[in-house]
Amino acid sequence: MITPLLTRLRDNQKEHTIPMERFYRYVGLSRQGYFQALARHQHEEQMMVCIKNQVSAYRGSKDSRAGSRDLFYNLGIKEEYHLGINKFERLMSAYGLSLKPMRTRVITTRSTKQSWNYGNLSKGLIVSGINVVVVGDLTYVDYGSERYYLFCLTDVYSARIVGWEWSRRMRAQNAHGALMMWKQLRGSRALQGCIHHTDGGSQYFSDLYLGAMEDLELQISVARNCLDNGFAEQRNGLLKHHLLTLLPPDLEGPGLVEELSKIIHNYNHKRKQAKLGWMSPVEYENYWEGRSDRPKMEMYDREQGERTRRFGF
Repeated sequence: MITPLLTRLRDNQKEHTIPMERFYRYVGLSRQGYFQALARHQHEEQMMVCIKNQVSAYRGSKDSRAGSRDLFYNLGIKEEYHLGINKFERLMSAYGLSLKPMRTRVITTRSTKQSWNYGNLSKGLIVSGINVVVVGDLTYVDYGSERYYLFCLTDVYSARIVGWEWSRRMRAQNAHGALMMWKQLRGSRALQGCIHHTDGGSQYFSDLYLGAMEDLELQISVARNCLDNGFAEQRNGLLKHHLLTLLPPDLEGPGLVEELSKIIHNYNHKRKQAKLGWMSPVEYENYWEGRSDRPKMEMYDREQGERTRRFGF
């Protein structure tokens, strides 16, 4: 930006003794144009002080790795500061508020032989509503001196976490607890025929879990590689690296579960997402409920080389 440079030259004019008009002409500004640009720059700096505080507060309480576009919509930047998304992203970069991408992958489940009896029912599927495909996965979270595991079931259409359980062990009963939460949320009748898609981990193919899926009349679907269960892994990655880093230190037992519940509730009810037209999962479900013109989404098909995409907005 040329305005700060001109200001420094103006402040040090006694040292270089060059008339400022020569600098103004060189950059194509008049004296009046410089002062107008200076006023805009000062306004921008004052605005960015406020934005920086809001970004810091949001990353400290809602999403520790919120990117510029997520911040733009979740903080209501357009409405409050009358900025467009492109200018906001440029300002975030110019003021050092952008984040470097994070890439991690740790395998927490391994497919079982029993899962090989099932195919991938989600591949290339067109999904037009909730309770059509729900994906399951688990991720580990290091908290304090302990390692915990978070089992999650997520409705692909709305990206809503419909069932979860937090445990110090990777056990079938913990996966079953997430399944029962989903059943309680949606109701047994709504789940009949729904595709239950996982990476084939042993927790999902225990007698306990298989029996529950049979009772609910779910269709069992299994990924053959990590890409085929990418939606679940991406959701768990967001939870782990963006949201669960905000857990207060030194909690345990019911207190820890309560804080985790608040984080997931905020994700489901308040956190706006790009692929949902900048609505939260619950807002998205409520907005499109019962409408015949609701958007559709196509599940990832590795053979076609296309990732999950949403269309119809």
